[in-house]
Parts: sequence; C-alpha cells; structure tokens
Amino acid sequence: MDERLAGRVAVVTGGGKGIGVHYVQGLARAGARVAAADIDGAAAEGVAARLRAEGADALGLTVDVSDAQSVDRMVRQVVERFGRLDVLVNNAALFTALFPQRPFYELDPAAWDRALAVNVKGLFLCARAAYPHLRASGHGRIINITSDTVFSGMPNFLHYVTTKGAVIAFTRALAREVGQDGITVNALAPGLTASDSAASVYPAELFETRAQNRAIKRVEVPEDLVGTIVFLASDEAAFITGQTLVVNGGYTMH
Repeated sequence: MDERLAGRVAVVTGGGKGIGVHYVQGLARAGARVAAADIDGAAAEGVAARLRAEGADALGLTVDVSDAQSVDRMVRQVVERFGRLDVLVNNAALFTALFPQRPFYELDPAAWDRALAVNVKGLFLCARAAYPHLRASGHGRIINITSDTVFSGMPNFLHYVTTKGAVIAFTRALAREVGQDGITVNALAPGLTASDSAASVYPAELFETRAQNRAIKRVEVPEDLVGTIVFLASDEAAFITGQTLVVNGGYTMH
C-alpha cells in the first residue's frame, strides 16, 4: 500500500467532477486524508462518500473559488475536520468546453472577466486562505493546474489560454514568496485528457487526432496525471518548486 502521504491532509478544488475526482482518489490512495471541494457540492460529497466506503477519511465540500468568503469557509471546514492542511491542489477552473470558440475580437468581455475570476483569482484566494496552515505543516504543497495550450497556442480560446499562462506566472512568483516557509509551489500542465467531462463534450475523433501528434501515440487519460500529483505532494518533491511539469505524451516538449 502506498503510504507516501500518510498523515497529510489534502484539498482538491474542482474535486467533484472530471480529472479532479482522480486527483482526490490518488491522494487518498497514497494515504492522505482528503477533501473534495466543488461548486457542485453534491458531486463532491459523492466522491467523498465513495472514498469513505473504501476506508479513506474523506470530506465533500461546496466551494466557489471566485468568492473569498466561500474559499475561507472551505479551508476552515477542512481544518476543523482534520486539524491541519498540508496540500492544496488548485484544480477548479472553467475549461475550454465551457467557452464559446471564437476569434478574440468577438469575445464577450463578461466571459473574459469570468475566466479570470475562476481560473486566476481562484488560485490566489485559495492560496491566501490555505497559507497559514500550509506554513504550520512544515511541508506545505501547492499544486496549480495549468494546460499545455500555453505552449502550443490554441486559437479562438484567448481568454482560456491567457488564464492558463497566468497560472504558470502565479506559480513562479508565489514559489519565491513562500519558499522560506518550506512550502513548494508547482504547476501541472496536462494535455487534452479523456476525462468523463471532456469525453461528454468533445468528439472521439479529436482525442484520436491529438494522440497521433504525440510522441506516445495514445489517448491521454486521467490516470496519466495522478502520479505527478502524488509525487509533487510528497516529500520526494521537497526540493522542487516554481516548476511546470508538462504531462501530455510528448505533444509539446520543453
């Protein structure tokens, strides 16, 4: 049994659906006590209930990461339940399927503002609320989810790609600020991944086309990302900070 995260407490935003579910499961199966937090609280509690049935100590929470009071409440609930917080996975985001595909000059400014509020401001609010507890843990970890679209440049999704580029800048700057507290801050950049959420909106042909343009010619699945999340959360990555790990089978290389 994997005990790399035994005794640790992790919260995953956006942990009720899509790839976030797999992050929560992977952290729990590595020994962590986990909180799945999602704007869909029922979905988050469903994930937690399934993990409890497997013997894990898990909590499901409702959170809107763009709202400071909601984020503060999430962190407070985690600490009240588990007594500490060691790992923050900033996964909650509006992803490409939720945006209209159109040239930048046709973008609705309200959609631009909403993308920034969730995908960038949300990271700031979560990191700010979690910081005192991550510092107290002695081995705090912040893992931010970005996207490989930052490196390839995806047309007609300027607001989405811009926010994901901001995640990388946020990761590097925050790593400088909190390194003295023993907190690491890193980013994970997945490629197009066949999660349940993505598979429900994208045609199968898109996944296959992407696969053929990778060095490893197969469809990316959520399980391909879990090992990186657990690694970055563990003591094995204690001297890695400010980095972006691209996990996309060699679709882009850096």
